[in-house]
Amino acid sequence: MMNQIYDFEQHQPPVLNENMLHRELNRRRLHRQTVLLVLAGVLFQIAVVLLGYSAMDWYPGLCALCFGYVFVSTAGCAVVAATYTRKGGITP
Repeated sequence: MMNQIYDFEQHQPPVLNENMLHRELNRRRLHRQTVLLVLAGVLFQIAVVLLGYSAMDWYPGLCALCFGYVFVSTAGCAVVAATYTRKGGITP
């Protein structure tokens, strides 16, 4: 017989109900969707940078637009991320 190192009878287990489990499931789903959205945004910006780099010799205006878009988009995303980080994010 194994020795018990925890006394499970000392405290009551936390109360769980269906609403709490659904709320946790929705929170995890929202987190997964947010990660996928961020990944898609980063990949799109990489594609725009590559387009701008490849068009550097033939279309300098397009190159400037691509790099400008990536710069403004990155700055905007940084501001939004800093705002949500300071405020604690979105609470459902």
